[in-house]
Order: sequence, then structure tokens, then C-alpha cells
Amino acid sequence: MTSIRHLGTPLDYNQQFTASYQLPLNLIPIFDWVNSDATYNSTYRWTRGTDSEDGTSLGNIVSNNRQLNINGTFNLEKLYNHSPFLKKANERFNKTPKRTVNNGKKNDAKDKLKNGKDGKNSKEEKELPKNKKSFEKEITLMPDTTLIVNHGKNSKRLMVSAKGPDGKLYPVKYKYVDQNKIQITSKVDTATKLKLTVTPKPSNEDQSWYKTMQVIARGLMMIRNVSVSYRNQYAMSLPGFRPNVGDAFGQHKGSPMAPGLDFAFGLMDDSYIDKALENNWLIMADGLATPATTNKSVDLQLKMTLEPVKNLKIDLNASRTETKAKSIQYMYEGRPMTQSGTFNMTTISIGSAFESMGDATSGYKSATFEKFCRSLDTFRDKVEAQYAGSTYPASSELSGQKFDPANGTVNKYSSDVLIPAFLSSYTSIGGQSLDIFPALSRLLPNWTIRYSGLGQLPWFRDVFKSVNLNHSYKSIYAVGSYSSYSTWQEYMNGLGFVKDATTGMPTPSSMYNVSTVSINEAFSPLLGVDFTFKNNLTCKLEYRKIRTLTLSTTSVQINEDRSSDWVIGVGYKITNFKPFGTKTRKAKSSKKKTEEEDTAKQNNKNNSRGFNSDLNLRLDLSLRDQASICRDIATEISSASNGNKAFKLSFAADYTLTKMLTMSFFLNRQTNTPLLSSSSYPTTTTDFGLSVKFSLTR
Repeated sequence: MTSIRHLGTPLDYNQQFTASYQLPLNLIPIFDWVNSDATYNSTYRWTRGTDSEDGTSLGNIVSNNRQLNINGTFNLEKLYNHSPFLKKANERFNKTPKRTVNNGKKNDAKDKLKNGKDGKNSKEEKELPKNKKSFEKEITLMPDTTLIVNHGKNSKRLMVSAKGPDGKLYPVKYKYVDQNKIQITSKVDTATKLKLTVTPKPSNEDQSWYKTMQVIARGLMMIRNVSVSYRNQYAMSLPGFRPNVGDAFGQHKGSPMAPGLDFAFGLMDDSYIDKALENNWLIMADGLATPATTNKSVDLQLKMTLEPVKNLKIDLNASRTETKAKSIQYMYEGRPMTQSGTFNMTTISIGSAFESMGDATSGYKSATFEKFCRSLDTFRDKVEAQYAGSTYPASSELSGQKFDPANGTVNKYSSDVLIPAFLSSYTSIGGQSLDIFPALSRLLPNWTIRYSGLGQLPWFRDVFKSVNLNHSYKSIYAVGSYSSYSTWQEYMNGLGFVKDATTGMPTPSSMYNVSTVSINEAFSPLLGVDFTFKNNLTCKLEYRKIRTLTLSTTSVQINEDRSSDWVIGVGYKITNFKPFGTKTRKAKSSKKKTEEEDTAKQNNKNNSRGFNSDLNLRLDLSLRDQASICRDIATEISSASNGNKAFKLSFAADYTLTKMLTMSFFLNRQTNTPLLSSSSYPTTTTDFGLSVKFSLTR
């Protein structure tokens, strides 16, 4: 699908292009488990420029924007079900076991009636033939004919035999028609009478080896769903553009066309500036100081659902998002460029999550922090080794000379050293990589786990409607913002030199000036249980842990914030609550069916009135222990900077009085006890209230 439109006057030209495509693989039976689509949008705009006071043209402005979205979902359970064996394995493990009810004496009486007064099998059952599972029939085979036999055994795994009038086995040939029919194909010269016996072979599903194979197959099929989402967005604004707009797709006629179909439809990148300069499309004048700008963002989302056993679901998710903004002064020699952006990706930092934070007596000792500090010299040497044999940039005081650490080397506390050491010590990315922005290959997933199988156990299902165990883990490595050094000059492959502010000498450094990076980790919850009783009372118990690690390269320190939360929640709903009405006394009924009918009638009555008169009650209790530790990297000294213990009680009640009148009551009480009594005081806050809502729109 495409659309192109022209807006405004000749001073302005706008063009839009949209294309979408859905991969038709899901229409092919073998690929019905795949769904994929892609969307591409681009815009192109040409704006007439202005002239300076002396009549010099400042050129026009061309800009574009493109966005590519690709989505794919893969239902692997559908893929597995294309195999009959795997399909049966899925069906077996997806079945919900029937709930058996023990009626005691009632069942015993039935068994006696079935088996006789003494509980033993009746005489008739004992005298049943041993071949009761077989199908027997007398047939007559005729010359040059075939015979269809309907045995009704619903199986293709059969043992077929025949005996003649003399009782001897007769060789018989046959082939399957379907699961209930076979065709006798034996050739005879004269009419032959036979006694045909068809016996189904034991089902594989009853064999122990077959059940074992199903269990193994179900374990290998634990990956149930996979989804991928990719978004790539790019925009460029280019001032000082000489050519005017044309009629066909906004292109100025020439060889080549300007700005080119690649620009009009967004099929280009930063190298387009080189193309524009080569074709003399850009004005190179001192009076033109507006830079070209580009913006790029790439977002990747990966999700996967695992089900190792029934009722246990594990959701894995991984993401990586990167944004870059560049400002390019193409009109000056050397084409100076500045760059800024953000970065975040999922990772795993669980290795140090349960490490003790220490106390004032131990100096808030941390083994991971000590490991980080010890690794700085190793990482500094690795960064410096990359510059061995390099030459200083031409514009520096040491132009053309070989790199010598004596003139200025890698700073031990620079972002090039601190950030890789920080990632190596506090995350599970591993290795000795020097990347500030880890590559896609180092992406690690987070997860959410939910188990609901306890509610099917005998004791639990008699007490609870549902019981769920929950666990969730999330860890994000983030570069909040960064910029590039204005004095940076590239040596090769992203390596270069910057001018030292104190000595003026060129020192090795990457182009990125990153002030802070962080790791945000949360177990939300580490372990949680929520259950609903048979009387609709709901309860929740959770333990949560949150940790934030912030590395500051300007102050050369790590700030560690930790909090632990206990959360208890209870909820209850009183149906058809009538505090001001009269109660009707009803005769007791021993039949559960009568109670269910009364409840259904009352619900229908409430629905007919347009509202329900249920009273909803909710009580939540939480206890949080929070502390902040500041760890100085240069001195390796740690100290507490903040912290408190907070207890919070929240109660809420909602009740609908009439169709238009709703009443709510709330009570909140919070007590804070500071970790450092010298900086703050214990506080208690209590607020409560009653709100009445009257609506005329119901």
C-alpha cells in the first residue's frame, strides 16, 4: 500500500509512503504456526530556504523520516501437533484430571450390587471367554472377489487369523480400509468358508516405554511460544541543499536526480552526506552554520513462553534499545561531529543480589565492590594495549609521533575503564569485554514464573478455589545519557584521542563521555503466594527485593540503594449486603443445589436492578527496609547515606448504596523510622476519609 501527497504551496513539499506486508506462510498448513508482518513508513519534506541580507542563498532544507517495524509470533505448540505422537503427548499432559468424590458407603453399596453380595465377581463374569476383546465372524471367500469386514475395533494395530472347517489355520491376506474395516484380498479357486478372528494389539499408550517417551517428548517441547518485535527509526535534516524540488517524487531533474529516490523513501544513512557533497548539492559557505542532524533508534523485544510441566509457566523476555542523535558540521574542514544518546538492555545481576550489605561495624563491606576495585588495573592495561603502535592525530602537538604512555595514558578512573569493570563485576555478561554498550550477543533475559498446580492437590482443592506461586526477576543495564567529546579525533575502529584539559596533550580515549550508568534490579516478587478460599476470601503474601546500582564516573563512586518489602493483602466481598434492609429467614436446606439456585436467583435480581449491592473490603500491610550506601572507588571506603524502615497499613471499603450513589471509606497509616537518626526523625502519618459519589449518568 503506497500513498503520495502534495501539500501547501511551492514553498513546501511533503511526501508520505506506507507499505505493509504480512507473510502468507500461515496459509500453508505446514506453516500455520508462523505469523509475521512488516510495516514500512517514510516521509520526505523539502522546504525552500531564505537568502541573507547580501542576497546570498542559504540553501533549502530537505528532511526525511523512516520507520521499519517487523513482528513475528511462532506458536510452537501448533508445530509440535503436526506430529501425531507429539500431539498425543500434548493432549495427555493438557488434560485436567477429573475430580473424584468419595461417597463412602454409597460407593461400597454400588460395588456390592455390581460384584455380588460378597463383593466378588459374579459367576457370569467368570465364565466370559478369554478372547472377549476379539472380533469373530464366519465368512465365505468367493473366487476373484474381495470381502470387506467391519470389525469395529477402532484400531489399525491388529492380529488377523482364520481357520478352516477342519480347525487348521488358513493363511489370509488383508489390507486396512480404516480403523474399523479391513479388506480380505486372499485369492481362492472355490468358495471357502473360514472363521475369521480379529484381535487388536495392546495400545502403545498402555506400554511403560511409550509413556516414558511421552514424558521425555513433553519435556523437550517446553518452549511453547516465541515472539520477536523489531523497530528501526531513522531521521535526517539536511540544510544548505542547493537543488529545488521537482515534479516526480519531489526530485530535481538531473543526473543523478536530487535528492534521490533513496532519500525520498528513507533508504539511506549518514553516508548520504558524502553523496550530497560529491554531487555539489550542499552549500559550503562560512555564513551557513546550521549542522545536519540525524536521529536513530533501534528497539528489539524478544519473548518466550516455557512450560516444563503442566501449570508451570515461565515467561522470558529480553530487550535492547539504543538511541543516537548526531550533529554534523559538514561545511567545516574535518567535518566535526557531536553525538549523544541513550542505551538500555536486559541483563542478569543475580550473582551479587543476595550479598550482605554489611553494617557500620564492618564498614559496609562488600566482596563484589572489592572485586570491582581490584579489576580496575587489569582493565586499564587492556584499554591501553589497544593503542600500542598507534600515532597521534595530525592536529595535536605530538602529530605523527608514536603513542607513548609517558605523554599521557588511559585514566584508571575514566569511563572506558570503570564501565567495563562495573559490568564484569556486577553482571553475568562475563568476559573481559571493553564495550561500554554491550553487543546484541551479550543480551540476557529476565523472567516471570507462575505455578498454579497446587490448587489441584486433594487437600488444597477442598479448601481453596485457586492457589498460585509467583516469582519475577528484572534487571536492566542503562546508560541514561551520554555525549561525545568535542576535541576527540579518531585513530581507528572507534579508538582515538582527546585533548587533556590540564596538560593539553592528546590522551587515548573513546569518543563517549558517559557520566553515569546504572543497573536496576528487582525481584517483584522474590516469592509470592496468592490464594482464594471457597468463601471468596482472597489473600496475598509477597516478599520483594529491589536494588539500584549507580556508577558515577564524575564523582568516581558507586551508590547502592537496596530495599526489602513484605506485603500482606486480604480482600473479601460480601454479596448482596443490606445493612438497612430486613432479612428473610429461610428454611435450612441440605441440598447444595438449592443454595446455588438461590444465589443465581439473587444475582439475576441484582442484574435486573442495574447494580449490585456488594460490599468490597481490602486490607494491605507492608513493611519496607531501605538503605543507601555510598562507595568511594578511589579510597575504597563505604558509608551509609540514607535509609529508613517504613510500616504501612491501608484499609478500603467500597459499597454501592443505590444505582447512582456509591460510598467509599479509606484509612492509611504509615510510620517511618530513619536509619541515620542524626539526619532525620521518626514520623507517623495517618489519613482517613469517607467519599460519596453521586452520578446522574447511570
